[in-house]
Amino acid sequence: MQTQNHSSLQMIHIYSNIDLHLEFFDPTTESLRPFSIIQKSLSELPFSDVNKVTVIIVDDLAELTTVPIGCEHSIVITAKNNLSSLPEHLSNAIIYQQTSSENHQQALEKVFHALIKTYFSPELFLEPADLYQSDAFEKGQHRINIHLLQEQQLMNENVKPLFNPIGKDGTVILNFNLHQSSFSLDKIQDLTEIIIEHLGEKFDGEIFYSCNATSKPEQSDLIYLSYLSA
Repeated sequence: MQTQNHSSLQMIHIYSNIDLHLEFFDPTTESLRPFSIIQKSLSELPFSDVNKVTVIIVDDLAELTTVPIGCEHSIVITAKNNLSSLPEHLSNAIIYQQTSSENHQQALEKVFHALIKTYFSPELFLEPADLYQSDAFEKGQHRINIHLLQEQQLMNENVKPLFNPIGKDGTVILNFNLHQSSFSLDKIQDLTEIIIEHLGEKFDGEIFYSCNATSKPEQSDLIYLSYLSA
C-alpha cells in the first residue's frame, strides 16, 4: 500500500464485446488521481498491456478458456461461471461473479467503486499488484465478494453476519467514501478499528484499505467491504 501522490494519467482498459456506458463516473466530484477509461473488444485481449489496469467482462467465464491474455493481472466480471477450475492463463485473475439482480453495467460500477478506485486515491491507495501478492490469493482465493455498508451500519450488531464468511487468514479490502466535509484520516482509522472488532480475534489475515473524499451525496459515508474467497 502506498501513500505518496502520483500525478500522471493512468489508463483503465475494459475488454468486452458487451455494450457498456463508461461515463458513469464524474471525476470532478471526487478527489482521485487522474485516470481514463477506454473499452476494447475481446479480440484485443492477447495484446493487453501488462502496465494497465485491465477489466474483462463476459457473459460466461467459459468464453475465456481459449482466449489468450497479454496482461499479467486482470479483474474478470462474469454473469456465469461454468468452469470447474480456472485455466492456467486465468490463474492470475480476480473473479467477480454478478449477483442474480445485477446486469453487466451495475457489476462494473460496483467493482469500480469497491476495488478499482482504491488504485487512485490521493491519500492511501493500493498498487494493482497488492491483492495478487496477498497470501489468500496465492492460496487460490481468486473470487472477490463485495458488500456495501453505510457508516452507521457498522455500529449495529446485525452487521456481524457479513463478516462470518471471511476466513481467519483471509484478505480484506476496505474502501471508505466520505463526504469532503467530514473526511479525515483519523476517522478512517476509527472506522477501521470497528471493522477489525467485527472480524474478531480469530482474524489473522491481511487488510488493505483506501479512502477518498467525495461531494456526491449518493457516494458519501459509504464503505465498500470486499474479501477474497475460493
